[in-house]
Amino acid sequence: MSVIISVYNSARYLEKCLDSLINQTLQNIEIICINDGSTDESLSILNRYKNQDNRIKVFNQDNKGQSAARNLGIKYSQGEYIGFLDSDDYADRTMFEKLYTAAKQNCSDVVMCSVHILNEKTGAITPNDPYFGLKIFEEQKDADVFFNGVFSYEQCRNFLFRICVVPWNKLIKTDFLKKNNIKFAEGLSFEDNIFSLELLLKAGRISLVNEPLPYYRFGSENSLTYGTNDNSKLDLFEVFNKMEEVLKKNMVFDMFEEYFFNHKKNTLLYWYKKLNDSNVKDLYKNRLLKLYSDMII
Repeated sequence: MSVIISVYNSARYLEKCLDSLINQTLQNIEIICINDGSTDESLSILNRYKNQDNRIKVFNQDNKGQSAARNLGIKYSQGEYIGFLDSDDYADRTMFEKLYTAAKQNCSDVVMCSVHILNEKTGAITPNDPYFGLKIFEEQKDADVFFNGVFSYEQCRNFLFRICVVPWNKLIKTDFLKKNNIKFAEGLSFEDNIFSLELLLKAGRISLVNEPLPYYRFGSENSLTYGTNDNSKLDLFEVFNKMEEVLKKNMVFDMFEEYFFNHKKNTLLYWYKKLNDSNVKDLYKNRLLKLYSDMII
C-alpha cells in the first residue's frame, strides 16, 4: 500500500511524521513524499530519510499547493490501497495495518477511522472529537450496520454532509480511485469537501475502524483550514458550487438537495463568524447576502 505526504515547509514536524510511518506495524508500504517547493529544511530531511529507508520516495514540484501535491502522489502510487498523512501530523504505529486489514476483510473501496486531536498550544490530546471521530455513525439507530459491516452513501442520506471530510482518516482502494478519476480540486482551500463527497458517492463498499489512529495537530502553523488566513475562507463559495456539480454529475442532487442547501447555509454562516480581517469579512458578507438576501448577520 501507499501513503502520500504533501510537504511544504514542515521541517519542525516532519521527522515525527516520517518516524510514525517507517515504524508502522505494516511494513510493506511505500511512502510517497511530495515536496511542494519548500524553502526550509524539509527537502533535506526528506532526502536523509530516503537514503535510510528505500520505501521512501521523494518527488519535487514548484509550490502548487497541497491538492496538486496529493494528485501527483496518487499518480505515482503503486500500492493496492492509498492513504494520506499531512506532514505536520503523525500516525499510530498500528494505523495502516488496521485500516488495511479492515479493507481486505470487507473488500472495501474506502475505510474510515477516528482521529486523535492534538492541541498544538496545550499538548492535550482528544480522542473522541464530535466531528473528527465517528460519533455521527454511533448516533444512528442502526449503528451496528456501520460498525459491523459495509455500507454506501444511500444509508447515510440524512447525515452525509456531517461525515468528516479529511483524507487522512481514510484508506482508499487505488484501482477504485484511479478508475473513477477522483482528484483533489487544485487552487482551492477546503478542497477535501469536494474530494470526500465524490469518494463517498462513488464507493460501493465503505467500512469503519472504530479507533482514533492518526494524530492531527490542531492549531499548527501549517494548517490551511484552521489557520489565520481569512482569504482562504472565500474559496468556500466555489467549493460549494463544485460540490453541487458533483451531486448533479452523480445524479443524486434530488436526493440530497435539502440536506445540501442546509449544510451550505450553515457552513457559510459558521465561517463568516470566524473571520477577523475586516476587508475579507466585507467581501464574504456581500457574497453571502447575494445567496441569502433575507439573512440577518
